[in-house]
Amino acid sequence: MADHLTEAEGLCQKTLEVLEGQTSFPSEKLEVMRKGFQGMLPVIAASKRKVMVRSARGQKLTQEILDHASKLYEAASLPRPEGKAVDEIVSRLESVGDSVKKLEIYWKSFEYATT
Repeated sequence: MADHLTEAEGLCQKTLEVLEGQTSFPSEKLEVMRKGFQGMLPVIAASKRKVMVRSARGQKLTQEILDHASKLYEAASLPRPEGKAVDEIVSRLESVGDSVKKLEIYWKSFEYATT
């Protein structure tokens, strides 16, 4: 539900803060991730206001987003993301982004069908 999205949004923001605070994180990857978050966060905020998010399918998709965001935050909270850890963080960010896109497509397709 919207609570899952609120929690996922908060985790994404915390993850970005953690990554920006780590000096060992490659700056080029950080910039790519920052753009990824900037693209995702407005969609999450818009999704929280949609009625279809409360449906069974919407709940499943929001839970998926929360699960991926939790794993992303855990991976970013490692003391020093280097090598494989950086790749894992990028991969987890892509997973969150894919789940957010699925949710957006879900509620947009419903809105399109009803208008």
